[in-house]
Amino acid sequence: MKKILIMMVLVCVTACGVPLARKSAIDPLLYDAHDIARSDKIAIFIPGALASIDIFEATGDWDDAGYARAMYRFPGLDGMPNDHLIHPATVAERIAAFANSYPDKDVALIGYSTGGPIALLTAPQITGDRDVRVAAMSTAVEHGGGLSTVFRGVEDIVKAMIATGSLRRQTVWKRFWAGLLYGPDALDDPSFEDRLSRDIAAGEKIIVKLDPAVALAHTLGLPGFQVPDDLDLNGIPVAFFVGLNDRVFSTRQTYDFSKKIGDVAIYGYPEQGHLLFFTRPDVFDDMRAFVEDRPVVQ
Repeated sequence: MKKILIMMVLVCVTACGVPLARKSAIDPLLYDAHDIARSDKIAIFIPGALASIDIFEATGDWDDAGYARAMYRFPGLDGMPNDHLIHPATVAERIAAFANSYPDKDVALIGYSTGGPIALLTAPQITGDRDVRVAAMSTAVEHGGGLSTVFRGVEDIVKAMIATGSLRRQTVWKRFWAGLLYGPDALDDPSFEDRLSRDIAAGEKIIVKLDPAVALAHTLGLPGFQVPDDLDLNGIPVAFFVGLNDRVFSTRQTYDFSKKIGDVAIYGYPEQGHLLFFTRPDVFDDMRAFVEDRPVVQ
């Protein structure tokens, strides 16, 4: 009962727009100023809700390709205090201000899940005559997918309970997480058995245990996200990189979202779910090909 009351208080406080605590002076953007000074282009990586910047570990070779990398850290993770909510528009303003402090650098905005809308809102705020591109992986959509996403999540949790015959959170979570990797249909496909066993074991080492306050700070701002009527991405190349078995944001939701954005290239990965950074780390090679205006070979 105590945990329920605490959760209700947090919901009330955050829904009213009151920060969880006083915002600290720690810059959520992590970067090396010397690397930026030496580079002609900046790649800004924006994670999603409940995700560490560790998901971008496979982008180390972007340094060798001439990029200075900057990582935006979400509250409660990666050394950041849990002191504010993630509102896409507010984060976009902060990232744009950072990019605009280096007016001679081309900019690639790389977003995952919630980071997708943030990147889209950031791009038109970057000033100057330079190349700006957006590559979004497993992008979130308007209202965080709304009830469709909620219902799919509940359905998959129930399926995981039935499949495991358990109500224990850790047991059910492993099965549910496997569905995030490849989609729930893969769980009953014998050809996926070895792959799932390997990835579930690996996933146990990287899954971050979050307290309710951190989860709320990451997620409460997303249901209110809508594409602004005046969002102008004219002349800014945009691409979505999506798993075709994504149960968080379905292919239909992603397609409909892309039509609200405008001219968007969509690259789909068969037999893949929401966590492309984990199951297909080569997606970052495809994303770099896109931002460098090279053919994307999936």
